[in-house]
This record gives sequence, structure tokens and C-alpha cells, in this order.
Amino acid sequence: MPQSKKRKPHHESHPANTEKSRKNNSAVLVAVIFFSLLGIGIAYFAAGSSTLWLLTGAAGGAIAGYFFGHMIDKGLTNK
Repeated sequence: MPQSKKRKPHHESHPANTEKSRKNNSAVLVAVIFFSLLGIGIAYFAAGSSTLWLLTGAAGGAIAGYFFGHMIDKGLTNK
């Protein structure tokens, strides 16, 4: 079908190199906080109120929460 000479062609505009917003990382922050509290709780019941073990549990939980949060973000973006 012939195109009208007066009408401009439609061009699809795709944003080039857009950065991801920080809102996408909210699952990581929530998972880190939740897992670090869970790690503190487990360390408290396992070793008592020893500061070293509470910090170790918090650090281990934060690391696990970081990776868990990234897995959630990947799962939500790859629909």
C-alpha cells in the first residue's frame, strides 16, 4: 500500500543505555536484613549471648541474604 508523502514515518524510540534504577535492588536489602536477623537468632540459641558468635551469625546471614536477594531480582526480571 503506498505511503502518504505528507505523513512522516513512525520511528520506534528505544532508550539507549538506560541505567537500572535502585528500586530494583529492594529485594536484596530486605533479604540481607531478614537473613542477618535470622542468623543472629540462630547464633543466640546455639551459642548464647557471645558477641563473637552473634556477629558471625549476622555476617553469615547477610551474605546468604545478599545472594538470595540477587536470585529473587534475577527471577523477577527474566519473566
